[in-house]
Amino acid sequence: MRKLLFSPATMVVLLIMAAFFMGLATFIENDFGPKAAKNAIYNAWWFEVLLFLLAVNFFGSIFDRKLYKKRKWPVLLFHIAFVIILIGAAITRYFGYEGTMHIREGNASSSILLHEKALKVKPTEAHNFQHFFDYDIENPSSFEEAIELDGETYDITLSKNYNAAIEKAEPSEEGKPTIGFVLAGRSYRGFSYITQGEKRQYGMLTVAFSDTDTAADIRFSYKNDTFFIESRTPIAQGRMGDQQQRKLTAGKTALETKKLYQTANVNLVAQELYESANIIAAPVRAQNHKASRPALIFNVSHNNKDKKVVVWQSREFTNNISTVKFGETSLDFAYGYKVIELPFEIYLNDFEIERYPGSHSPSSFSSHVTIYQEGKDPKPYHIYMNNILKMEGYRFYQSSYDKDEKGTILSVNHDTTGTTVTYIGYFLLTLGLLWSLVSKHTFLRNTKIKTLSVLAFFMFLLTPFSDLKAQHKTHHVSENIVSKKHALKFGKLLIQDDQGRTKPVNTLASDIMRKISRKSKIAGMNPAQFFLEMHVNPENLVHIPFIKVGNDRVQQIIGINSNYASYTDIVAPGKGYKLSGMVEKVYAKAPAERNKADKELIKVDERVNICYGMFTSRFLRLFPAKDSAIDKWQTPDNAWKYAQNPEDSAFLKDVTGVYFQELSKAKKSGDYTQATEILNGIKKYQRSHAQYELPSESKINMELTYYRWNIFKKLFPFYATVGLIYLFILVGSIISGKRFSPWLNRSFMILVLIGFLAHTAGLAIRWYISGHAPMSNGYESMIFVSWVTILAGFLFNRYSPFSLAATAILGGFTLMVANLSFMDPQITNLVPVLKSYWLTLHVSVITGSYGFLGLGAILGIINLILFMLQSKKNKTRINETIESLTVINHKTLILGVIFLTIGTFLGAVWANESWGRYWGWDPKETWSLITIIVYTVVTHARLVKNMNGIFVFNVLSVYAFFSVLMTYFGVNYYLSGLHSYAGGDPVPIPTFVYVSIGLLITLSLLSWVNHKNMRNIQAKQ
Repeated sequence: MRKLLFSPATMVVLLIMAAFFMGLATFIENDFGPKAAKNAIYNAWWFEVLLFLLAVNFFGSIFDRKLYKKRKWPVLLFHIAFVIILIGAAITRYFGYEGTMHIREGNASSSILLHEKALKVKPTEAHNFQHFFDYDIENPSSFEEAIELDGETYDITLSKNYNAAIEKAEPSEEGKPTIGFVLAGRSYRGFSYITQGEKRQYGMLTVAFSDTDTAADIRFSYKNDTFFIESRTPIAQGRMGDQQQRKLTAGKTALETKKLYQTANVNLVAQELYESANIIAAPVRAQNHKASRPALIFNVSHNNKDKKVVVWQSREFTNNISTVKFGETSLDFAYGYKVIELPFEIYLNDFEIERYPGSHSPSSFSSHVTIYQEGKDPKPYHIYMNNILKMEGYRFYQSSYDKDEKGTILSVNHDTTGTTVTYIGYFLLTLGLLWSLVSKHTFLRNTKIKTLSVLAFFMFLLTPFSDLKAQHKTHHVSENIVSKKHALKFGKLLIQDDQGRTKPVNTLASDIMRKISRKSKIAGMNPAQFFLEMHVNPENLVHIPFIKVGNDRVQQIIGINSNYASYTDIVAPGKGYKLSGMVEKVYAKAPAERNKADKELIKVDERVNICYGMFTSRFLRLFPAKDSAIDKWQTPDNAWKYAQNPEDSAFLKDVTGVYFQELSKAKKSGDYTQATEILNGIKKYQRSHAQYELPSESKINMELTYYRWNIFKKLFPFYATVGLIYLFILVGSIISGKRFSPWLNRSFMILVLIGFLAHTAGLAIRWYISGHAPMSNGYESMIFVSWVTILAGFLFNRYSPFSLAATAILGGFTLMVANLSFMDPQITNLVPVLKSYWLTLHVSVITGSYGFLGLGAILGIINLILFMLQSKKNKTRINETIESLTVINHKTLILGVIFLTIGTFLGAVWANESWGRYWGWDPKETWSLITIIVYTVVTHARLVKNMNGIFVFNVLSVYAFFSVLMTYFGVNYYLSGLHSYAGGDPVPIPTFVYVSIGLLITLSLLSWVNHKNMRNIQAKQ
């Protein structure tokens, strides 16, 4: 039993089971929500048993594999760390809790609303206590409880649990006077019931049913078998559909059914009047009734008397209280989120939100609060993203805010012990993993590899970028278009985009050209020239085919036979827009129902709209507006309206038109002096009127250089070509038995090194331009993964030249994917949560790991090819190469899984600092953990019988990479979550994915068949 429990085979089985169920949970969450995933898997008892068995296995393996020996201490350390992490997670699971605190400006709060729901039972006011019973309405189960009150027992049993129900009045002698009415106001519209003694809030309107004078906008009352209505403002009464009305004073009047009562702010019609009725819950289909909500029906028994009570789900216990009465004793029932009272109070002095200039996108938002605690002086504090408030074991995080921006929503976490234990585990894990990199007893025995590995890790954490300057070349002036020299000057002008980023016009022009044509030049014009010509002389460009149309069906609709259409091909003079009706039909379809032609129609429609925007100068937001609330820059048509004086107004009205006139003259004469002077005037106006700091001249020049070089687009064919030629030569030398020339190896290494240096420069320049690490979106992380992949090739090149050839191919392929249409290379502003040093720390390490894991996959594919090419003649040479590459592959995968593990848990620390929890089973977190598990299985396969062969290891190293692809692409584009780009929309999987899988399966089968044949031949010998 001991061997079974602690064996590596058991560990592999448990890890595979854990990975499978966690992956399944992410798809359950995508379809049914996070709560369903937690109920079905994460919080299930059997899943907790599975994790417990893993902890037992990790702990037992310490003794089973004698990890306590000195030479194995690094491995011992991270085995212990995993156990400690699981213990910390268990403490958090059972003893920690999370909630939210909502505070309006000028108000205070001393309570938090937990994420857990409960049933609250409170006796009459004479009894100073209340009962809370845990019950999850979304996870139905039996419920039987009892409370003791003055020696009497009240039994409470759940009778019905409705996920969706509506209120319905049922006549009853034991009921209360009840009114069913339709209310239509500015903030509420719908049907509702109200019973005597109730006071309800409908949006901004208060409605009460009370026989005493109660403060309310509308008050109902009941006396002498008659219902009455009164309002704070005069009421007009009339029949439904009747235009005649009579005015009433602001006093009581008899309430009648089917009559319309109008006040200044609301219309009301009484539809049902009951002298005595109970409100029951009638089950319905939620999608058919907007007013439906969950309801619980309890049976309350006391002294052989049974009574039913309907309890409606509400956010807080103070809402929707239901009462059941036995003699003089009343029991109030309420169901909602638990509330915890804090030993201190937080007062919101001011909530402020900062936006990127010219947009509504928040740059940051924060709360200025004061903490009041008995016996202590008030303490001011500033809470904002990545800056938390710690108080009495509670941690407060800036989470969200009210729509009117007058209130804050703080996430609250209380889990000091669980977090501390888990952090200890994270620290020991990181220490053990880094120790394994330098220990002479672990897999990295060579000093150079150890040094380079540690250096590579810490290179991710450094930011050594300096202020760089670019040199510009002077080009010949063309007689037909704006000269390149002047276009460059125009490209240096600053412009503000819709996302609030202030950037050179050349950057905007480059982004536009990429979107409409997927080219870097159109008709020999660079982006700035093309952008200017579209404003100065558009009639000469509308007939040139530059709008990308990449689908045959769409080309037929437009009436072209090439991949490019002109503007007049799509917007024909006298005929209008050819695609208008078809585009509307496509947008009406769900994303999963759109075929290739539909998706291309959407893209072409966007490209045409961009062209129209240039014709109308919509993108020319060149002029700062001083009285704009969000610092929004204006186009030439609107800028003069924001002028501070007549001189500025006159300048703004004429400057753009005069500039374009001078530009037209200069195109003919070749003299751009006047046009350049006007540009300088616009530039001076920008600098003097902008209300925020503008990019420096050096940054503008560098951005122009970055877009002109287009480094990453040029690198992917360079890497791929060099890598493939290198690989073919290497494989050919092994098959032929000819020795590979050292100078040829050095030549290829120098070529890849040149590309790598250019790659590094490109990352550095992008970092300098954007002001943040180039890892904030899909495109940036892909170019960084490619960089790390090439770095990994250099680290292992001295062991085998195959390493560098493989990484050149993979690096090129990664850059190719980065330049596909669904990736956006545009430099953008950061969202508030990414404004943190954790962005560099976490993202660089975790995406860097993908480079090493990718190298392992490519080496695995190379080995499968060698297995397939093996014959009697070359068997010895190929076996030696396979064994060498397998050793490198194993080391590469271990490096990758070390970086991936460290990066994942750095992300957990970041999540705790930003969102108030270090682990929330978000799909991205979960799939990162699944990938760690998958590669743990691969790297430990050598310890399991029937899995310890070289062929099996290489196959596993190839297919394990699919977990990386799922983590990177699948979660981002196919699942919903905090890291998702597509919100879970079921976007069709590209065809090349199926082709790649088919080729890999074919390669694996052919390699296995040949490998088996070679083993049989060897056995016979």
